[in-house]
Amino acid sequence: MKPTLELRTKDATRRFDLGDFPLMVGGPEADIEIPGRPVAGPIAHLGIAENEVFLQPIAGGEAVFCNGGPVTTSQWLRHGDVLRIAEAELTFSSDGSGAVLQIRHQETDDSTEPPSVVMAAAPTRGPNEAAGRQRIESVEFTPTPLEAGRRGRRAPRRATVGLWLVLVLLAMAAWYLFSARPVEVRVEPAPDALQVEGGLIRLRIGGRYLLRPGTYTVVAESPGYRQLRRPIEVTRASTQVFEFQLERLPGLLDVELGVDAAATLWVDGEKQSVWPIEPIELTPGEHSLLIQAEGYRDFAAEVAIEGGGATQTLEVELQPLWATVTISSQPAAARVRIDGDLVGHTPLTTEILEGNRALEISLAGFKLHRSGIQVKAEETIELPTVRLAPNDGTLRLSSEPTGATVTIDDEYRGQTPLEVIMAPGRHYEVSLSKQGFETQTLELAVASGENRPEAVSLVERLGEVEIITRPEGAELFVNGELRGSANQTLRLRAVPQQIEIRKQGHVSHSQTVTPRPGVSQALEVTLLTEQEAKTVAIPPVIEGPQGQELRLIEPGRFRVGAPRREPGRRANETLREIEVTRAFYLATQEVSNKEFRQFQAKHRSGRGGRVSLENDHHPVVNVSWEDAVRYCNWLSEKASLEPAYAFRNGELQGVIPLSNGYRLPTEAEWVWGARFAGGGGLKYPWGSSLPVASGSGNYADLSAQDNLEATLPDYRDGFPGTAPVDTFGPNAVGLKNMGGNVAEWTHDYYAIAPSNSGPPIRDPLGPESGDYHVIRGSSWMHSTVTELRLSFRDYGNKPRPDVGFRIARYAE
Repeated sequence: MKPTLELRTKDATRRFDLGDFPLMVGGPEADIEIPGRPVAGPIAHLGIAENEVFLQPIAGGEAVFCNGGPVTTSQWLRHGDVLRIAEAELTFSSDGSGAVLQIRHQETDDSTEPPSVVMAAAPTRGPNEAAGRQRIESVEFTPTPLEAGRRGRRAPRRATVGLWLVLVLLAMAAWYLFSARPVEVRVEPAPDALQVEGGLIRLRIGGRYLLRPGTYTVVAESPGYRQLRRPIEVTRASTQVFEFQLERLPGLLDVELGVDAAATLWVDGEKQSVWPIEPIELTPGEHSLLIQAEGYRDFAAEVAIEGGGATQTLEVELQPLWATVTISSQPAAARVRIDGDLVGHTPLTTEILEGNRALEISLAGFKLHRSGIQVKAEETIELPTVRLAPNDGTLRLSSEPTGATVTIDDEYRGQTPLEVIMAPGRHYEVSLSKQGFETQTLELAVASGENRPEAVSLVERLGEVEIITRPEGAELFVNGELRGSANQTLRLRAVPQQIEIRKQGHVSHSQTVTPRPGVSQALEVTLLTEQEAKTVAIPPVIEGPQGQELRLIEPGRFRVGAPRREPGRRANETLREIEVTRAFYLATQEVSNKEFRQFQAKHRSGRGGRVSLENDHHPVVNVSWEDAVRYCNWLSEKASLEPAYAFRNGELQGVIPLSNGYRLPTEAEWVWGARFAGGGGLKYPWGSSLPVASGSGNYADLSAQDNLEATLPDYRDGFPGTAPVDTFGPNAVGLKNMGGNVAEWTHDYYAIAPSNSGPPIRDPLGPESGDYHVIRGSSWMHSTVTELRLSFRDYGNKPRPDVGFRIARYAE
């Protein structure tokens, strides 16, 4: 039987195809309406499986009878079956070319209730009845008395029960052996313990398991190795092998240091710890060790770790990296510095690290002695006595903070800390200055041979800066230093300060601020997410090469098409989940005659019936899809953008991938801008229901009744043909005439796509080829509920007096 069903009633005949199943049987609004039943809701469903029709009653619902017997579960329908539902009789017939269901209304009676009958012995099934339902013939029946029936019953014997139990167990064993599969588990190295967990039965035969398909867990254990616990999936394959490798446990390395030093241990380039340390855990194999300690040579070695939880000991003897040096001076008690660090006073014996070292010996009233010494490790060095020469006088000037500029008698001498040799017997004017601090001026003198220290504390010049940041939770950095929450008031030195505000997931803000003493400043910052910053950088409105206004349409997810039961719906309006992931610009108006004639001067939009369509400010019509995309390429060339269309296979097609040049909007972009981008899915350009709202667009109205055969009887827009492109107000995203005036070419080839219930289709561009292109939107010639809906899909391959276009392009 072909998967079709013809429904015949008293008044009409209706045909259902495979795509219409399952069919609801019930009251009003059901696919198959039962006469005389005013209550809405289903009674049963008709479905198709294996090209056969079956009946499925609603559980707990109204009674359904087939050939006089009640139907309580799914049942195949055969030729000649008679169904009784409520007060209707349904006769089912099938001749191999299709099925017919005849509905007849009858008065309420009990004629179809099952009669009391005597059932004769079941006849032998014919060859045609073996695969289907056996037809039961009614015969005379005389009930047997209840007591007689009871006397005829006997209890089953114990032997019989036992035999059945053995048979059941044997059947279960045969079933298990038939459905189980041999599985081999190989583990290297061989474990001490191996088992497979999961399932009710797990038979092990030799080195293999007999397991039914399903999920199991392999558990293997061996001393010195980590426990293995891995899931396996047993399939229906004839033989299956699962191989695993045991992971050896790490070992412990105990490093014993022969000296008392704050040494640092590095293993394979990673810092481990500072002495003293506990034994460290290392994976089996070779490892590189490095031990560093101040004053000792680096110790490097390669060690092989056995693993398996064993502990290995490594004894290390670090070699010293210093020499013993004796320093003396005349006179004695002079300070000794090595590489700038004070190490003692002369005479002095000290340990100095090997290498070229800078030696300084100083004593008040004497000139500073500087020299270099070459130190070799583990040697004993005694330097010749240094004879110090008397000094005129030294001023050791320091400041807090350091780095202050020092002038003596208006002559620049350096920055603090600073030592200056000064002639005795006179007074000097010493000035210390630093940006952000008050200048300090001193008057002083030094005596002959005097080594005079002078410490100066500089007074800060502070300014107040209030930081106000949105959103909350941001961090404040001043000159790279974390200062806490970004919402606080700071007192900062009156020098340029680098203020940075950071928050995870947002673009950081950096700014230089110079505080001013006595003046309170406020810095207000709003951090943007990366997407917000990217979006802010994209202008919301751009201008095309001819001055056209294009508005930015943000990405979004939506559902195209219309429900099957929506009035006016056509078969090509399938419901599909769509996601537009790239922001794009869409022209707010359709391309006008004036704009198009700058590209093609000889074009004529012609007439629509008795009405001229040539007005400069009216939309261009009677253009083919190829004319429209050539115009788009012309705009791209004027704007120095890559064209969006090129010749392929002998015809103009969109380039792959689609460029950011001017083009027609894709069908998905057109629907997103017309129905959803402003929030909520519109059914009509003006709202969700008829009639057409006043002033909502240019449709086939009373103004066009002398020019068109079908018009809206209760709507007048004042235009018998096309209207100026800027006549009617914009939708929620600023687009005009997305319904009415002219229908519009889109980028896509035409096709009827199947509905999808899975993930959304991202940025669809339609088929790669075709004979027609999609046309969207209603026009000045449309007046039916089908055409006025925004889900209406049209197509064509020739110019029409009611089809124009608008331009689009990607935002980036």
